[in-house]
Amino acid sequence: MKIGRRTFLRLLAQFSAAGVLVGFIPTYVKPWKTLVRPPGAVEEDLFLARCLRCGRCLEVCPTGAVTLAGVEDGLMAVGTPTVDALRGPCEAFAGRCDGLLPCVRSCPSGALQWGRGIKIGSAEIDRTLCIAWKRNGGCLVCKEVCPVPEAIQVGEKKPHFNPDACIGCGRCAYACPAKPKALKVTSMGALRTR
Repeated sequence: MKIGRRTFLRLLAQFSAAGVLVGFIPTYVKPWKTLVRPPGAVEEDLFLARCLRCGRCLEVCPTGAVTLAGVEDGLMAVGTPTVDALRGPCEAFAGRCDGLLPCVRSCPSGALQWGRGIKIGSAEIDRTLCIAWKRNGGCLVCKEVCPVPEAIQVGEKKPHFNPDACIGCGRCAYACPAKPKALKVTSMGALRTR
């Protein structure tokens, strides 16, 4: 069967569009960034397979830190719990949830489990937004609220973050008075249960 030039070009365009779409889908379906998960989260692939998206961990979080991932986080992550320190800090260490972990206790699927320690990520500072760095001192709210003494050191009236000691609770980010906030919590260094 012979096809005309116009039909050939139309089919070529359709196949090209399909190829671009197929190349795009895997990155859009899987989480495109590593999300900050609640304490006790198992490794990401296992987490995505086990999480029922029931929202129980969200309901029991006393600070409102647990929220649900949206489409912008990747289709496979939609409806799974994440920790947003700007909504509230995680108090799994030296806080209301210390030793209790209501999010872990409420999880019916094993996506959250008792682990070997609390480290959901690390705080990162944007020195261009930080009041202490912009004004050469004057604000150390992050250091005052941090429950881990080694996580934030002060030198020359400025906070210096130690990502190895930081547990990612987000108390610093939540309390940061800078507008926009100078701190954010990432999943860097998170301890994930196997």
